[in-house]
Amino acid sequence: MGDFIIGIDIGGSKVLTGILDKTGRVLTRKKETTCSQGQPGEVMDQVAGMIELMKDELGIGAQDILGIGAGVPGPLDYYRGVVLESPNLRWPEYPAGSELNKRLGSKLLLEKDTNAAALGEFYYGSSKKIRNLIYITVSTGIGAGIIADGNLLHGHKGGAGELGHMLIEPGGRSCGCGRQGCLEALASGTALEQEAREMIAHGQAQSIQALIGDGKPLTARELGWAARQGNKEAHDLISRAADFLGIAITNLVNLLNPERVVIGGGMGLGLQDLLLPRIKEYVFNHVFRLHRQDLEIAATQLGEDIVLLGCATMVLENKQMFRK
Repeated sequence: MGDFIIGIDIGGSKVLTGILDKTGRVLTRKKETTCSQGQPGEVMDQVAGMIELMKDELGIGAQDILGIGAGVPGPLDYYRGVVLESPNLRWPEYPAGSELNKRLGSKLLLEKDTNAAALGEFYYGSSKKIRNLIYITVSTGIGAGIIADGNLLHGHKGGAGELGHMLIEPGGRSCGCGRQGCLEALASGTALEQEAREMIAHGQAQSIQALIGDGKPLTARELGWAARQGNKEAHDLISRAADFLGIAITNLVNLLNPERVVIGGGMGLGLQDLLLPRIKEYVFNHVFRLHRQDLEIAATQLGEDIVLLGCATMVLENKQMFRK
């Protein structure tokens, strides 16, 4: 039996791979931009190449690997290991489980990325062993992993936790899923960037571009920087996103009565000083009074390795449904 675990985190904007030991310590990691403009097979090849480089770096072979865990964007058919129409990667019915297995060998476990992150938080984070926990990622997209009474919630077809497609504003901005007014279309990093560009194009937020500079990309990170410099338009955009997130989290808390809500993801962590206080204020002002008692809302302390740690949990605890 091997001593090393391979973790894979495939996201809408980045691919992160790591090799961990049995204690969850990340021994080496690699991060690259997702080849999202190509075919999904190209992303699978990208993952396989990154893993080979890490194995060479540590001087280990297939016989040294205890197992492989992978977190992929949902929705995910767990029984078949098939990604179902991922809005951000635009993979229609892609058999990610079998394709990864073909490239990496046996002992592959597959989970939706937000569920893997929830497992990472549950086993390794500050929320260790909290039996009612919601993990929310705010990044290119928005999603949730839900642990209820100590068990990961998958739903009928593995679609539980698609928080990004909760209807927040009927008739609102168009979403990648084809509907309008979804949370992801209003409060994700992609949505923030798109709305800022549209405002600038209509002459409504020229001060943002002037502050950031014409040569720099208009990203959520840059909008956060502008807001911290006192730019009102950038601050208002982020505050609106926080309020939309607050609405969604209030609804989740009223429905599931968790003890803790943990926020992560590139935008969730990168803008936590701007988002988190306003989200907390919104939720505690609007949530059902009984559910407010003992409720905590916090940012994850595991950083962007949270999915890798969830992958380690999947291997060590054998916690998921698709295995090949």
